[in-house]
Amino acid sequence: MTILELLEATTGYFTKHGVQPPRLTAELMLADTLGKSRMQLYLAFDQPVSDETRDKLRPLVKRRADGEPLEYVLGHTTFAGHRVEVGPDVLIPRPDTEILLDEVIKLVDPAGLPVLDVGTGSGILPLALARKFPSLEIVAVDVSPAALEQARKNLAGAPNVRLVESDLLANSSLPPCFQIVVANLPYIPSAVLPTLMREVQREPRMALDGGADGLDLVRRLITQSAGRTRYLALELGDDQAVTAKTLCESAGYAILSILPDMSQRDRVLLAEHHG
Repeated sequence: MTILELLEATTGYFTKHGVQPPRLTAELMLADTLGKSRMQLYLAFDQPVSDETRDKLRPLVKRRADGEPLEYVLGHTTFAGHRVEVGPDVLIPRPDTEILLDEVIKLVDPAGLPVLDVGTGSGILPLALARKFPSLEIVAVDVSPAALEQARKNLAGAPNVRLVESDLLANSSLPPCFQIVVANLPYIPSAVLPTLMREVQREPRMALDGGADGLDLVRRLITQSAGRTRYLALELGDDQAVTAKTLCESAGYAILSILPDMSQRDRVLLAEHHG
């Protein structure tokens, strides 16, 4: 069986099992298994596939067909140009979070107070910030020990990042003040979770569930961070920007901007505290 024949067979199998997009998924999985880029795969369509490769690919294809997200099957993904390891203990990074990262980068004073990432998950935000600002002190917190272990792997080459287990800002070992608090917290309303795609439902519930209105953790963080940071940068869910704006203003924050995602839905809120 050639590479092209295996791709066509796998694409048909994915189509039958509702995997979208079937051909691209097949290409990404086979390329990863062979250690090739997709372009290299195209140039090798007529090459035979070894039994060893097929044996390695077969269980991965079944996992994806059963609804496991591609990123978990492969064990990695890319965020802001950085390869990161991911697994079922952490949320899969989304491209929209790069908007949050870009805005935080604009606000960072490389010689200023520490930056705090709340709910760090796989550590994608501190990883990108650490490589952009190698002298900046960054603190990353998460309530999940398993998520922190995943982040620790991704941040192994970032000595300026400190990981702390904490329920938001509750840990007393955290610095008293920060220049920026950034957070992509769970923001999906609890009642919406059962309606999500099967792949999303395989991600950890605690990384998705934001309570009745999706803002339980955001509401707490706004209150806890007021007076401890100059800037607050939040990623929000659909139709949450107006409520979050009101919550921020009630806590003494002035709204700097509310930015849309790639679908033109309000996604990122930036605020400054003058207290």
